[in-house]
Amino acid sequence: MKASALILAAALSIPALASAADPVKFQVFLDGELKHSVSLAGPHSQFKFSPEGLTDTTLEFRLIAPEPLILEMKEVIANGTSPEATGRISLIKPGSSASATDIKGAQFKHAYVVVRQE
Repeated sequence: MKASALILAAALSIPALASAADPVKFQVFLDGELKHSVSLAGPHSQFKFSPEGLTDTTLEFRLIAPEPLILEMKEVIANGTSPEATGRISLIKPGSSASATDIKGAQFKHAYVVVRQE
């Protein structure tokens, strides 16, 4: 009985377990205009949307890690004029931002900017 209480206490003291369900928030901008505010919670949670004014485009985000915030970003163009682009963005602290044009190995059709919220 004593050993199980120690194991439970040790598991509860791990910060990753306590903060894993806390939502992470970020915003997606295109040409300086806010396209969407996104909130993800839990491991590998996903969000998909079509930015306003870009009906043939779908953006997908998947949470890789909550701290530092690491997201997988995917752009899919419906009419097939551009290949699907996928890349990872790391946002170290609240207020930090990353541009899709800076992602190595990915050719996004649009120059999205992702900004981490507090």
